[in-house]
Amino acid sequence: MKYLDSIADALSFIERHLTEVLTVDLVASSIGYSKYHFQRLFHHVTGETVGQYITKRRLTEAAKYLSLRQKSVTDAAFTFGFDSHEAFTRAFAKRFGLTPSALRKTGKMPRFAMKEKLQVSYLRHIQSHRIEPLHTTIQYDKEIVGYTCDTISQKDILSGWQRLSQAKETADATVKAPRYGVLRYPDAFGLDLSFTYLAGLEASAVSVFESKQESLEGLERWRLPAASYLVFTHKGPTQNLPLTYQYIYGSWFSQSANLLFAPYDFEYYDERFLGVDHPDSSCYIYVPVLSTS
Repeated sequence: MKYLDSIADALSFIERHLTEVLTVDLVASSIGYSKYHFQRLFHHVTGETVGQYITKRRLTEAAKYLSLRQKSVTDAAFTFGFDSHEAFTRAFAKRFGLTPSALRKTGKMPRFAMKEKLQVSYLRHIQSHRIEPLHTTIQYDKEIVGYTCDTISQKDILSGWQRLSQAKETADATVKAPRYGVLRYPDAFGLDLSFTYLAGLEASAVSVFESKQESLEGLERWRLPAASYLVFTHKGPTQNLPLTYQYIYGSWFSQSANLLFAPYDFEYYDERFLGVDHPDSSCYIYVPVLSTS
């Protein structure tokens, strides 16, 4: 994958010139490629065109600019290469679902709208694993019981899973049931991603070992509603799960007609999950959608 180094160089060039005039020719020539070769390679590696990527990055940095520096909308528009206040507002509202003026007042970003600079680790991950979803419908509500944490730290999330395992061991439970990692998101983010995470089992499985103890301290119960879902496969170590999420929300959904409709998604772990560090391990990310057309 030596070509990824060339793409990484192109991404660095784009970052250095986000507030300047940028063309495909300029970016391609910066790494010694022809425009036509570079455009095809960039789309193959990143899943989006050069122009789409530049626009998303400019809008993301413009959002930060408005939120952190409290600059005017006109100033942000011209700083990040838009021809007019009106053109900037249209593009911004289409991307984020709110106007630049609204963001400037509240400082809150819609979830998953930010487009951070692509890193080589991410590019290697999506090139190594084809990540395309399957559609499924869950016909009935599921009650998930487990332990929560209010941080996106992988260390804290792992701690929740360890608490669940210890509870099963304490209850002398041998039940082997699928596990669920449920992520609940706020209606709007600040500049950083945030969510609450529950590591759990379906209530019917928990009752098997819960009945062997008077109580299991700290257990919470969350409901997963019956809904249509797109199911994305994550392969490899769980430390790379953020890279799969980055692809799902940063690239795949931005080019799809499918509509997100609920502030949650969940991870599903069955017998195909071989361990947090196993290279051949698989788990599944379920994202609720309104449309699959």
